Amino acid sequence: MTYPYFFTSSDNIKENSIVITGNDFNHLVNVLRVRTGDYVEISDNNHYRYIAEVISIGKSEVGLKINKKIEIFRSKTGIVLFQCILKREAMELAIQKTAEIGIESIIPVFSERVILDKEKIKNKVLRWQLIAEQASKQCKSDFICKVLPPINIAEIDPSAYETFFIPCESPSIENNENFNAIEKYVFTNNKNKGRIAYLIGPEGGFDEKEIEMLSGKGSILINFGSNILRAETASIYFLSVLDYLIKRNE
Repeated sequence: MTYPYFFTSSDNIKENSIVITGNDFNHLVNVLRVRTGDYVEISDNNHYRYIAEVISIGKSEVGLKINKKIEIFRSKTGIVLFQCILKREAMELAIQKTAEIGIESIIPVFSERVILDKEKIKNKVLRWQLIAEQASKQCKSDFICKVLPPINIAEIDPSAYETFFIPCESPSIENNENFNAIEKYVFTNNKNKGRIAYLIGPEGGFDEKEIEMLSGKGSILINFGSNILRAETASIYFLSVLDYLIKRNE
């Protein structure tokens, strides 16, 4: 059976009970119209997932009784998206859909062809995190996808990951791998099943110097064949491929 799904802080969980307040309280009471005796599923975004029964509904909080407690674990092969900042609708779509698929975290990136003013980024990040959290809730992920503070493309360190991919159109780079080589890198080079990361460029693509710089740091350049994908499509598409390969080999 499917129950309404929420995330909550461990601070709201005491022994055999959970208290829901704030926006989640409003959603439960005024949107979902839960009643005492209904069940809700809760993740503490840390160690456990709970099936809990509504036992009280107050003016500002819902009281739940825990009926079942399930331990949750992060995948050993977490995937991180470095997303060059896109126009509003495209960026939000990329965040929403990759969070639904199960991306671990998203790092917005300023590159040469990103047009967003850096002074406006703070409120953007807050909205992106809200979108990621809502998407994680929608797909009932055990953990909330995190949107981290933006960085400049020169700050990216591919060596911090077992494998770092850059899908791109860059015929001048000699080690630009065919799409079919992805599985080799994920499951032969990535022997310890550590984190995988990938970088998707902005609407105008990468500057050639950016590709050369990141290639020199150990990034693996790949291409998707003859089809030229929009940036947000590429983010979603490549994550789907990685997610499939990882789950198939777990």
